Amino acid sequence: MNTLKQKNGRNSVYFEIVEDGVFVKNNFAKELTEYKIYFSDIQFDETVFRKKKDGVLIGIVISMIFNSIFLTIVINESYQLSYTMGMVVFVIAVIPSLIVTAICNSEFRKENSKSLAASKPLIFSYTKKEMEDVDAFILNIKESKKQFFLKEYYKVDNLIPVHIQINRIHWLYENRYIDESEAKFIIDELESKRIIEGL
Repeated sequence: MNTLKQKNGRNSVYFEIVEDGVFVKNNFAKELTEYKIYFSDIQFDETVFRKKKDGVLIGIVISMIFNSIFLTIVINESYQLSYTMGMVVFVIAVIPSLIVTAICNSEFRKENSKSLAASKPLIFSYTKKEMEDVDAFILNIKESKKQFFLKEYYKVDNLIPVHIQINRIHWLYENRYIDESEAKFIIDELESKRIIEGL
């Protein structure tokens, strides 16, 4: 799976594994953001973030709405207001509840996400129905990154100094892209090349 598309209401995010990294297209309401994260800028550290709805805040907003209704009834009964004036009083009484709801909008939503450490945001929605696809996609990113660096560094290149190539082989080994026997094999090839060049 080289692509992953996630939709949340009017917002959508599209991820695609390309030759040297991951392309991200984030469509948020009327804003479109596109960027590429190179494999060299993606780490293997994964973070799962879970946020529940704030029950206390929901309770406060509900209480404010009921208080607005109660206040409207008390004012209407005390001053014998007409229906139109009663509605005006109710709207004015409800405004604080609407303001709190607008300011704390994100607190009313449950959020689950998973991210890979990277130089730019690489964040996936991680609900129960998306977990399997997201985990498979992240594994594919890691495997694609490994294959990219093997293709780039696990070879004998006549144009690059031998010591730089050996450093790259050590880096591949330290990052567990190759095992010890594979590292020794290519280093022996490079050392042989160095000896031949020295003759």
